[in-house]
Amino acid sequence: MTTKNILAEVAALAGAKNQKVFLVGGFLRDLYLGKPGRDIDLAVSGNSLDFAQKIAGLLNGTFIPLDLINKVARVVFIWQNERWQIDIAALKGGNIEEDLASRDFTINSMAVELPAYLKLSAKGSDTSGLPARKHWHNAIIDPFDGLTDLESKVVRATSNYAFEADPLRILRAIRLAGQLQFAIKPETITSMEKDRWLLDEISGERLWEEILGILSLPDSYPWLALMDAIGTIAEIFPFIEKMRATGQNNYHSDNVWAHSLNTYQVMENMCREMGTTGILTTDHGEELRQHLHGHLEGQLLAGRKRFQLLKLASLFHDAGKVDSQTIKEDGRISFPNHYLAGLTYVNEITGRLKLSKIEESYLRNLVENHMYPLFLFINQPVSATAIHRFFNKLGKEVVDVLLLSLADITATHSAGGKVQDLVRYRSFIGDLLYKYYFQPEQYVKMPALVNGADLMGVFGLPPSRQIGSLLDKITEAQVRGEITTREEALDFVARELAK
Repeated sequence: MTTKNILAEVAALAGAKNQKVFLVGGFLRDLYLGKPGRDIDLAVSGNSLDFAQKIAGLLNGTFIPLDLINKVARVVFIWQNERWQIDIAALKGGNIEEDLASRDFTINSMAVELPAYLKLSAKGSDTSGLPARKHWHNAIIDPFDGLTDLESKVVRATSNYAFEADPLRILRAIRLAGQLQFAIKPETITSMEKDRWLLDEISGERLWEEILGILSLPDSYPWLALMDAIGTIAEIFPFIEKMRATGQNNYHSDNVWAHSLNTYQVMENMCREMGTTGILTTDHGEELRQHLHGHLEGQLLAGRKRFQLLKLASLFHDAGKVDSQTIKEDGRISFPNHYLAGLTYVNEITGRLKLSKIEESYLRNLVENHMYPLFLFINQPVSATAIHRFFNKLGKEVVDVLLLSLADITATHSAGGKVQDLVRYRSFIGDLLYKYYFQPEQYVKMPALVNGADLMGVFGLPPSRQIGSLLDKITEAQVRGEITTREEALDFVARELAK
């Protein structure tokens, strides 16, 4: 079944029920651009909920009511192992023109009546199998000149009150422009800036969904910079203004917020170009790149990829500096324990966006430990025991912490013109990543030579914390290469107990 087949089934049902059905929204936009998706948007006259239920039965799908007040429903069905989705909404106002006037952007404020689209398909197609563009203009309903904006690659608000009607559209404009690689019209940006305060009305869950969409963009930094310039991001996270007002020490030429933006940009480049920017220089660089790519693309939880949360962590990793700045007698500035002070702002982010416990734990882990790799670097040579302890403490998040630290130090040295100083640190991070992925038996998970029951049985020890302490010491001795067998482990314990 193709999109055309599905739409033909829907059109037949509409004809039988004497209802008008229009292709609208993002589906129509992408269809015109030659990028049809499996998420179809329809506007219908008459009873939209009843119509949606009939479609669900027709396609053997699931009917999901989304908004009973505005009469919006979704039909989800599987075809050839692929998930399809049809959103069906009642026409707003008395006709399709009034419905389109209520939409967000001109490129989403177009419609084609379903029978007219099927006729377009019959007239001929381009190389993609879609209706040729030359046939669209007579069929499309376009009261706000959305086709011109599509051709010009611009995002423009449909009306002057578009953002007042739904302030979340401010973030949606950013995401949409980034996804399509369009520009946003200057007058629309002006309206976004003027109405940004209305974002306070938006629930955290809705904000987070749009922010995730922005974080998923491979080149989101220019759009983040625009959000910063018009005050949007500080409207959501007011503590940013304190970050902007906090100067740094002689290692940083920027204020805390400017450094955070730079770190975000570096992190995004790393996520996008892993292994191609001189970061990975080991003999196993290509294998390591594949490991890192798979790790970053992996899901932290359903619908949340690691790289999205890692980019968010890079933006706020130094927020704690605003509360920990210390100026010494000689004028030097330091930020003792700022990585702990930053947890307060993780709580603020979590509360505003209504993040899950898993997301919160991830952000806390990264903010709290982002200085750990630098501490190891400063205290070289690093023992095998120290590396094992680092890996063991952070688990899978060790990779994320290493990348965050590298982005942080890269942003610091690049801003200060100390690019050459990065070479040793890049090599250090690359070496730790190599040990994590290619020498796990030595640094990550040591084979258990004995267990607690062994120690209690052989030495007559009662269950206690001492058992755990002895097992930890055995592991550390293994990491140092001092013991490799069960017998050596038991001898080691005997010596410890004799002390």
